[in-house]
Amino acid sequence: MKSIIFVGWVNLGKAPVDGETTKNQYIIAELKKYCKVTVLDFFEKRRHPWVYVQALWALLAKPKATIIFSTSAKNVYSILRLFKGLHVRRDIIYWVIGGAFAKQVRDGKFRADVFNYIKYNLVQCHSMIDELKEAGVTNARFVSNFKPIPYYPDMEKALASRAESETIRFVFLSRIMPSKGCDYIIEAVRRLNSKGLQSRFSVDFFGKIDADYREQFLKEVCLLENVSWHGLLDLRTNEGYDTLASYHAMLFPTFHPSEGFAGVFIDAFIAALPVLASDWAHNAEAITDGKLGIIYPVHNVEALMNVMEKCISGQVALPAMARNARAEATKYEAKNALSADYLKNIGLIEE
Repeated sequence: MKSIIFVGWVNLGKAPVDGETTKNQYIIAELKKYCKVTVLDFFEKRRHPWVYVQALWALLAKPKATIIFSTSAKNVYSILRLFKGLHVRRDIIYWVIGGAFAKQVRDGKFRADVFNYIKYNLVQCHSMIDELKEAGVTNARFVSNFKPIPYYPDMEKALASRAESETIRFVFLSRIMPSKGCDYIIEAVRRLNSKGLQSRFSVDFFGKIDADYREQFLKEVCLLENVSWHGLLDLRTNEGYDTLASYHAMLFPTFHPSEGFAGVFIDAFIAALPVLASDWAHNAEAITDGKLGIIYPVHNVEALMNVMEKCISGQVALPAMARNARAEATKYEAKNALSADYLKNIGLIEE
């Protein structure tokens, strides 16, 4: 059985607190099915600084183990530079977090040769492989985003409920902050309301509000009768996914700098939800325009408003997109995305 040293933010043994800890807990769970995994958890490392001693011991005691770094590039870059400078010969894989990696290399923040020194850089979008090649990183490989999917809401029941609804119900599910496009949603609602459509649609927000944005956001929400914030949606429960499936479409007008393959896309697919997303980062690769949702220009409130209005007026085939979305979800089941064949292909399962 292959030995692996896994390094990243994990919050081991506890509930994940963000996208990185969620992703890493999923990866570790799948790797443990096939490999012997030693986890070096650097989440809140100041509270357990002995992790550095554990890391040194693991590196010395397991000289043949493959090292997997799964954290932001800024966290791993100095370590990789040190390994390269010392000519450390180890199998090293960088499991890329976020979508800004290629731009950071292209802009000179990180040297391409440092990342070429390792075995693979695993990225979640095919387009990022091309971007990295242009920036000089030649060893990028695709790895699908994924999650365990133990439950699918009843799609036919959800579609029937949506058809009976007198209003079109939009949902936003992500961290609530300006760069996720929340201000754009609120402004689009204002414009639609001014056109007399207030009673024909609603928008519900789910997610943690950034502290600096909280007062402004809640003030704006209070001024709009058809907009609400409902705190966190617990997608660890079947009820959470049933709630998500009660909506007609997901709004995602992000322009967040480090946006990668958003995990909420998989949640939308599970709930059979079309995604109305901005043409930002790698959104268009994940959301096939006209099939799984609609892609519109980034930073364009008018375009967002127009897409929402078309949904409200029945000009968008939301039920057909919903069925396509549900079919798409199976691609991202852990057993399919991180299969034994894939792990064997990248050298994590011995022949």
